[in-house]
Amino acid sequence: MQNGLLTIAIGVLLLGLVSPAQAQDDPNATSTEDSSESTTAGAESEEANKAKREAEDDLSDRIKAVQRKVFLKKERLELFPYFGFDLNDPFFTHMVVGGSLSYHFVDSLAIEARGGFVVASLEKNIVRIIRTQAGAILENPPEFQFHADVDLTWAPLYGKISLLGDGILHFDTYVTGGPGVFGTDEGVNPAFNIGIGQRYFVNKWLTVRAELRNYMFIEDRNNASTLQNLMVVGFFASVFLPTAFEYEFQ
Repeated sequence: MQNGLLTIAIGVLLLGLVSPAQAQDDPNATSTEDSSESTTAGAESEEANKAKREAEDDLSDRIKAVQRKVFLKKERLELFPYFGFDLNDPFFTHMVVGGSLSYHFVDSLAIEARGGFVVASLEKNIVRIIRTQAGAILENPPEFQFHADVDLTWAPLYGKISLLGDGILHFDTYVTGGPGVFGTDEGVNPAFNIGIGQRYFVNKWLTVRAELRNYMFIEDRNNASTLQNLMVVGFFASVFLPTAFEYEFQ
């Protein structure tokens, strides 16, 4: 009986010694499994971050901080007929009819060659008032006939306006000027002109323009040299060639 109890006691002691060893093995196994799972999760997180960065880069390429213009003029020709009338001659009403060809080096700078004819009609009422009330005789007034000039056009301002909430109209504002000649009944004179205007972009190849321009030249008339000037306001449409353009983002 004592031997049997001794045997049972030895068995219980052996079981106690074996169990702690197994308990030590199990935490190591659990730690290895946790480390493997952590490595896998880290790789997946890195792939997710990479995909997110690529999506953000793609989005930044498609959506610019400053939205692009709806119209580009760079390396395009602009061709237009123009019509205008004078604002400053008290004796004649002048209509200016002509045409122009421009080449745009960049969006903001162009060179322009233009020329036109001047059609004049005498303001008889003004002449009658001068003769009857002032007792003066209108002697040899200048008769403007034609002009030709080469100008530089600079368009530093680009903007847009809302059309009663139904659409947006884009435009630019430009200044222009250059040397040329102006012909009158007395002959051809060296001249200079300067002006300001706006373009309104209708589509990719058509614009509508409004412009104020002053032509100036010195002419010998009535045995005296006098400064002549003709201020003209004009409205016209212009066509751009080629009729399409492509954007290039640097």
